[in-house]
Amino acid sequence: MKLNVNYLGKYLKRPPIGETRIKAYDGKFVTYEYLDHYTGTTDLMTLPVLDFIASLISHIPDKNFRNIRYYGFLANRVRGKLLPIVYKLLKMINVVKTKIYTPWRNMIKDCFNRDPLICPICKSIMKLREIVLPVSTSLLSMHKEIANGYFLLL
Repeated sequence: MKLNVNYLGKYLKRPPIGETRIKAYDGKFVTYEYLDHYTGTTDLMTLPVLDFIASLISHIPDKNFRNIRYYGFLANRVRGKLLPIVYKLLKMINVVKTKIYTPWRNMIKDCFNRDPLICPICKSIMKLREIVLPVSTSLLSMHKEIANGYFLLL
């Protein structure tokens, strides 16, 4: 029994039915909720226990079965090279995305409309040389020293 549970846990990424969808179990029948794709509504279905288990077992892959999510030009190994070619052949040039390096300073400027390296009080460029935590002096009163990198409390 333990070998079967280990096998199922290893090969099933997620269960075929969520535990919250099972509404009732009385020892003989299982009542569960499902989505009716024809009407778009959720309905309740009651099945005998063995029929319910049989419908769950049909979702368990065979031993040594390999799930292939993507293949061809969508395979993870080759999609970086082949997907731009497919987009060009389909004349979808606007879809091709190129990675552009953006420094962290520019990202913060774009998001918050302020330069993270400019002191908000005296407008000088800050340089980090050393970090020493103050004992009783407030950081706001020493903003010029911090901005110039001459901050040192002993």
